Amino acid sequence: MPELPEVELVKRDLEKIVGFEIIDYELSDYVLNGHKGNKRTIVKQSLQEFSRVQYSTIYSLGRRGKYMYFSLRKEQSDFNLVAHLGMSGAFFIVNNLDEITEKNFKKHWQVIFRLSNGQILVYSDIRRFGEMRIVDSIEGFKPIAEMAPEYTEPSARAHFINTLKSGRYDESFIKPIIMDARILPGVGNIYASEALYISHILPTKRVKNISRERLSNLFDAIVEVFELSLSYGGSTISDYRSVTGGSGEMQNKFKVYGLKTCPEGHELKTKVMSGRNTYYCTKCQR
Repeated sequence: MPELPEVELVKRDLEKIVGFEIIDYELSDYVLNGHKGNKRTIVKQSLQEFSRVQYSTIYSLGRRGKYMYFSLRKEQSDFNLVAHLGMSGAFFIVNNLDEITEKNFKKHWQVIFRLSNGQILVYSDIRRFGEMRIVDSIEGFKPIAEMAPEYTEPSARAHFINTLKSGRYDESFIKPIIMDARILPGVGNIYASEALYISHILPTKRVKNISRERLSNLFDAIVEVFELSLSYGGSTISDYRSVTGGSGEMQNKFKVYGLKTCPEGHELKTKVMSGRNTYYCTKCQR
C-alpha cells in the first residue's frame, strides 16, 4: 500500500506541475543524518547525485507498476527522478508546510522541492519505507526493466498466463506470485485478495493446479479491481492521501479485505502469506 491505482492517481494529480522548474530543494534531518551514518534512507544514492534535480524542469510524469517518475531536463540533458511511495509516502502541492493539515504528514516531511511557480512539492513519509533516486534511463533502472507489461498493454494477459504456466511457478501459491511485478506490475496485498475472491480462486492454491481459463479470469478480476479503485479515488486504509490531502473511497467497496464476512454472508478466513494478512472465503473460493 499504496498499490497501482493509488500511484496512478498521484501521478495524474502531479501532472499540474509539468513545465515548472525545480529551483531549489531541502532534505529533512532524517535524510541528512541517514547519509551521515552511511545509511540510504529516502534518497537511495549520494546526495551529490541527487543534487542534479536543482534547476531542472519537469517535462513529463510517468508510472510503471508502483513506481512513478518525473522526467527532468537540465541544460539540454534529460534524466529522471524515480519515486516509490513505500507504505505511507505521499506528495503534496502546497504554498507552505502549514497547508498540510494532517499533523503526521506535516511532521514527517522528507523532501521539499521549491518550484518556479512559487509553490512547493512536499514528499512526506510517516513510516519511511519510500525511496527516491536519480536515474538517467527509466528502461535501465533494474526494477522497471524487469517488469511485466502493464495491465493496459495488449500483451499483458498472454504474458500473465504464459509466465505462470511456464513451469517455473508450479509449486508457488497463487496469491504471493501475482504480487510479483515480473508477472503483473502493481498488484499488492489488498487488490490480490480482492481479485482472487472475484475470480473464486483460493489464495493458497498452487499455480500448477489452476487452469489457463481460470488464470484468464483472474487477470480480468485484477483489471476490474484496478479500474474500480481508480474510479473511487483509491483505497485509504490509514496513510494514503491524494496530492490535495484527500482520501479515497475504494475501501468502502471491498468484498473481503479487512472484513469478517464475504458478500454472500460466509465467514472469512485469514492467513499470513509472505508476511501479509490474506482474506478469503473457503465457500466462494476453491
